[in-house]
Amino acid sequence: MDALSVENLCVKVSGRHLIENVTFSVEKGAIVAIIGPNGAGKTTLLKAILGLIPYDVGTISIFGRPLKNNNSGINVGYVPQRLEFDRTVPLTVSELLDFTVPPVYSFPFYRSREKKEYVNSLLALVGVQHLAERAIGSLSGGELQRVMIAKAIVNDPQVLFLDEPASGVDIEGQEKFYDLVTRLNKEKGLTVILISHDLNVVYRFADKVLCMNRRLICTGKPREALTDEVIKSVYGEMMGGYMHSCHEHDH
Repeated sequence: MDALSVENLCVKVSGRHLIENVTFSVEKGAIVAIIGPNGAGKTTLLKAILGLIPYDVGTISIFGRPLKNNNSGINVGYVPQRLEFDRTVPLTVSELLDFTVPPVYSFPFYRSREKKEYVNSLLALVGVQHLAERAIGSLSGGELQRVMIAKAIVNDPQVLFLDEPASGVDIEGQEKFYDLVTRLNKEKGLTVILISHDLNVVYRFADKVLCMNRRLICTGKPREALTDEVIKSVYGEMMGGYMHSCHEHDH
């Protein structure tokens, strides 16, 4: 059974189509990258799947269950593109996760020790247990993204959605971040759907790519689907030549 199935999805805002007739499926346990130029509808697609914005046409199913306004009963995790918050708020990393733990993990009689152990295990899983008592506002971009991953998987999701998760993070931080995502994918069988502008990330980490510009332009394994012609049509002539040379040297 597919983890995600989207059929003929259309999203219209103020009479303008942001997404038109998009159809694709994602196999369970896959890492799928969504690429396209600015304004292509990538974030709109994720938000429609998550039930964060309405859509009138099309169907979305997660593990065979129809999704409408995120009521499928399937746990999903989401890391948005930008996290806007007041960095002066005196909230620690462990407190943030503690507030996020859903009722199913509120152990009998609210035994705080077990809950704290669960939070610590999540932080250890993403490699930031040492930051448990640090204020959220003091974290670097890479540290914050790891904490947001922990927050996103706090309810043990079956699908994790990432919207340009490593934007604003340095190269070393990006490497560690995507290595973490790959490890979670392999160890927990987590299906990952991510938006990325970095085609090298797509080639290296994704099992499948969806290239879109309001409509779905192509889909398939990155090295097969992302031909020079497709890349040029989406990103322009120079980008096509550049990515072709990167692609060749990456073998």
